[in-house]
Amino acid sequence: MIVFIMGEKKVKIYRIGAILADKGIDNKVLAKLMGVKAETVSRWVTNEIQPKTENLYKIAELTKTNLQDFLIPTIKWPEGPSIAETAQLEYDKKQKAERLKKSAIK
Repeated sequence: MIVFIMGEKKVKIYRIGAILADKGIDNKVLAKLMGVKAETVSRWVTNEIQPKTENLYKIAELTKTNLQDFLIPTIKWPEGPSIAETAQLEYDKKQKAERLKKSAIK
């Protein structure tokens, strides 16, 4: 699993360690197959660093695991629009108002 810090809360993203454990694959074996140090794989598994996208894909390929299976499901978000959707609506409203203002001037 990889951990991102969002505010004060740690949010786990990847399940690399769980997948390796489920499949009985040792970090050292995966490291050798990937051409990286065992320490690097260990750091991926213990959340110290994130693998690059191409490395995550290679892990998926080597373990015959769907990339989606590496992700921890997100929490149930509250109902209603997201912060990004609300910001987009406000932006669109502003853009429309500016276009109307420009067309009224002409």
